[in-house]
Amino acid sequence: MSNENIFFIIEGSKLKFTAVEEQIATYFLDEKQPVKQSVLAKKINVSTSSITRFCKKIGFDNYKEFIFCYRRSLIEYASDRNEVTSNLQLRYKELIDAIDKSMDKEKVKKACEYIYNHKIIHVYGLGLSAISGEDFKFRFTRIGKYVEVVHDYDSIEMISSLLNHENLVIYFSLRGENEHVIQSLKELKEKKSHLIIITSNQSEKIRNLADVTLLTSNIKNKNELGQISAQIPLLIIIDMIYSQYINMYRENISKWLGTEYAYLYGNKAEKKKHK
Repeated sequence: MSNENIFFIIEGSKLKFTAVEEQIATYFLDEKQPVKQSVLAKKINVSTSSITRFCKKIGFDNYKEFIFCYRRSLIEYASDRNEVTSNLQLRYKELIDAIDKSMDKEKVKKACEYIYNHKIIHVYGLGLSAISGEDFKFRFTRIGKYVEVVHDYDSIEMISSLLNHENLVIYFSLRGENEHVIQSLKELKEKKSHLIIITSNQSEKIRNLADVTLLTSNIKNKNELGQISAQIPLLIIIDMIYSQYINMYRENISKWLGTEYAYLYGNKAEKKKHK
């Protein structure tokens, strides 16, 4: 606990605070000077036991342990105010390194072969994973693929009932634990549909379902409070697939250039219309 940013810890715990605990939290979030527990109690008009409960609620054994971490955070926070970019760069590097270590380049090539051999592709994804699916759709639609993103339980179940051994499904999910979707994938496997799963879940259940499993990295630090978008690990894998695909099937470059021409000149025509 002592290695984590105390201000993130407090902010991330706000929803479970009582009114008194919110008062204590405000004192520290305002970066006030650390004082003894008894002095703080008098200063903000709360009991020492309330302060102890506050400390325990955010993961510390007592006020002494909390205030030690708080003092250090004050020093680090003051020096890090202009270091946000550097810290994010470090996290991005760690994320990319983790993905690179788990990535099997031959599996990426195999995924590209499946994509090449299927003109119609169904992408399953829920929540933020569906946003990653839309990015995949945008890229591959521009090089001649028909991609449908399916992003809710009912639609996934319905589409799965219609697909067969001729179809390709790509499932985006960082955790890969949604039992509703897993059940639909099991039914697809029984029908011998081709499955690519992109996830951080390394379980045998996932491996047995997919023709190709591409492993990414999960963002596990709960105190990052959304500093790094949760779909970035999936988007990195999409970048890898797309780059490999273009390298393997160079004829698609002309298709992409054709859509770029239409996109650019289509936008210009639309702007003239509204002048």
